[in-house]
Amino acid sequence: MARLIAFLAILFFVSMAHSAPSCPAVTQQLAPCLTFVKGGIAEPSQACCNGVKDLSNNVHSNQDRQDVCLCLQQALSKVGSYEPSNLPLVPKKCGLKINLLPIDKNTDCSK
Repeated sequence: MARLIAFLAILFFVSMAHSAPSCPAVTQQLAPCLTFVKGGIAEPSQACCNGVKDLSNNVHSNQDRQDVCLCLQQALSKVGSYEPSNLPLVPKKCGLKINLLPIDKNTDCSK
């Protein structure tokens, strides 16, 4: 019985180490990008680039990407007007090799 509990504890900690960041963490990491996404500035800030980089380091699976997409979709629905086509520009302008979709209310995050 003790071995089973130890095994389950290890399994729990391993799964926690590889889980996607929570929605509040995603929102916090990408909050500095909002001015750029809304079209208020021509280049994303260093804080924005750092947040995108940190986020990309913690997203490992398709499910993680879907969760982040849904979180961004929910968060962006509350910010008023923004330019969805600016989202894919963030990692490119930050020199990162990741892809972001132009997320809006019609984006299918399951794909």
